[in-house]
Amino acid sequence: MSLKSNLSLKIQDTLNITKIIKAKDCKLWLSELVTKKSFITIRIVSEKDSAKLNQQYRKIDKPTNILSFLIESNPLVGDLILCHPIIKDEAKEQNKEIISHYAHLVIHGYLHLLGYDHENDKEAIEMEAKEIRALGRLGFPNPYTSNII
Repeated sequence: MSLKSNLSLKIQDTLNITKIIKAKDCKLWLSELVTKKSFITIRIVSEKDSAKLNQQYRKIDKPTNILSFLIESNPLVGDLILCHPIIKDEAKEQNKEIISHYAHLVIHGYLHLLGYDHENDKEAIEMEAKEIRALGRLGFPNPYTSNII
């Protein structure tokens, strides 16, 4: 079984915006990381919905670019909640292509589902290195330096 066939992915767009990301692109981005059967739902939400979920699950009273929810680990079942208005603003502020920022955040969120975190410097260095490697193999710039002019 190929790694790509190990990944089932759905996108739910609650904003009904133009399809900014496509399931086939997300599958390609995640194919760099998938090592086991994974069922992922990506949900595009408003700032209001992001803030509500962030408050409910993280006790942080503001919207955020991405939230990852692990439902089951074997097979891996999880949700990635992406806040389009925040992502759009961040891409503009950081002088990045929005698709590049989306690719980074989808990869970042999936790594959280796999158990990676960035709560301390050691964890952050390991997680960022995986993100940079995966994005580089896909032709995307390093998200931590690409906005430095």
